[in-house]
Amino acid sequence: MSTYTEAMTLEQRLARIEAYLDIQNLMSKYAFYHTANRHQECAELFALDTEDTWAEMTWGRYCGREGLMRLYPQFHSWIDGDLRGKMHVHTPCQPCIEVAADCKTARGIWVAPGHESGSPETPVPKAAWCWIKYDCDFIVESGEWKIWHMRTPGIFLTPYEIPWTAPKDPDKDERAGGPPLPEEFLPDEPPVGPNWEYALDKVYPPNDPEVPPRYTTWSEREWANRDNAKSSPIAPLAKKEQTA
Repeated sequence: MSTYTEAMTLEQRLARIEAYLDIQNLMSKYAFYHTANRHQECAELFALDTEDTWAEMTWGRYCGREGLMRLYPQFHSWIDGDLRGKMHVHTPCQPCIEVAADCKTARGIWVAPGHESGSPETPVPKAAWCWIKYDCDFIVESGEWKIWHMRTPGIFLTPYEIPWTAPKDPDKDERAGGPPLPEEFLPDEPPVGPNWEYALDKVYPPNDPEVPPRYTTWSEREWANRDNAKSSPIAPLAKKEQTA
């Protein structure tokens, strides 16, 4: 027992342990569903009925139920096509999960080694290494833990045969970015970023994502409603209402 939990009742301590396990299983379901191309079920792991739910890929943020359905069942199904030869594996490792003392919200980060194969632009799927991080907030919705916010900061993306230490040519290298998305799959908002990616002249970011601190309730967190675009360190937080 730590000094942080010694003032809690046994029921409170057990509830936090159960929440930790539930959240870890939730992210494992996400990883299994994603690899199995079960994109509708991926979307249903999110808090679709909770305000300000979103998922942020490196190219943009998809907001609310409509945005998440556009990202998962629609965009990912377009990427996968007939599914032949397509495989996307991102394995959440090194879980660091902090459950609020009130057990209503939580925050977690993972490093996710992975690989991908497949593109709607190439008839023969191409293999690539794709390492990312998961940076998430969680919330209880209708009695179940759900993903509230998700960011996927990059680490590196490179074709199987090219080391990530190789210099990039923005005019020729496939790692420099893919074709423009069809309009029907565009995100609702640009990414908050910074979307760091390995290069020989870059230093690994010390706080993206930030290691979750202990907290009692979501509202006590000083970053809970601040403007993400101006915040440091970057975290996947509820959007601040715009004021004139």
